[in-house]
Amino acid sequence: MADRLPLSVLLLARDEVRDLEELIPSLAFAAEIVVVWDPRGDRAARETAERLGARVFERAFDGFGPQRQFALEHCTQDWVLWIDADERLTPGSVATLRTACAPAPERALVLARRRTHFLGRRIRWCGWGDESLPRLFGRRAARFDGATVHERVLVEGATATAPEGPFEIEHHSYRTLDDCVTKMLRYAPANAEKAWGEGRRAGVLDLLLRPPLRFLRQYVLQLGVLDGAHGLVLCGFAAAQVFLKYAVLWDRTRREGRR
Repeated sequence: MADRLPLSVLLLARDEVRDLEELIPSLAFAAEIVVVWDPRGDRAARETAERLGARVFERAFDGFGPQRQFALEHCTQDWVLWIDADERLTPGSVATLRTACAPAPERALVLARRRTHFLGRRIRWCGWGDESLPRLFGRRAARFDGATVHERVLVEGATATAPEGPFEIEHHSYRTLDDCVTKMLRYAPANAEKAWGEGRRAGVLDLLLRPPLRFLRQYVLQLGVLDGAHGLVLCGFAAAQVFLKYAVLWDRTRREGRR
């Protein structure tokens, strides 16, 4: 359509059938949607993305940075919007994107303000308050780093914001407790692998001290207590994920030490 923005939406997928059914139709303002699907996931997710008009590429997941870089290399438009399947643009964001995509994008990067929800409630504390994240950028001057998790987009030039300010994203990453467990089991080993690659090792004190310290930091110092029961559960899961991460790192440290 002629009124579509010169914008590629960059999206990773694995099992997110329901999210894709909601998200992709809401992105009709973009010239193209590029989905990279992990073949170890639910094939229905790929079929859903294709049915809804996305360009779908298959690549086995080996880290978020490499996966997103692969997706970026298949984008064709001047601008790229990085969004996840469990995120949604707010109604007013499309107008902001139209304004932001008007200038030449070669060295541009535009921030998004993201609000995160946990079990159906917006989280204002726990260190999960509103975040400013680089999510819109010129394709030709951008690349993703190679980080397994917590990847970053690297763009030449200064960070900019749209004239109306950052556009807004609602993040619904943890809708159920099952989601919490699934993501904990997925992310903790990936975080351990990243730590190992950075030369870090783990011992008993890490297992003993780091999980409760994480809980105290988020629940007390970052005022998670003000988020009520949701804050308590969130901080408990955060501590559990830290324990699992360091258990994996400790186990590898132990095994490698025997060689």
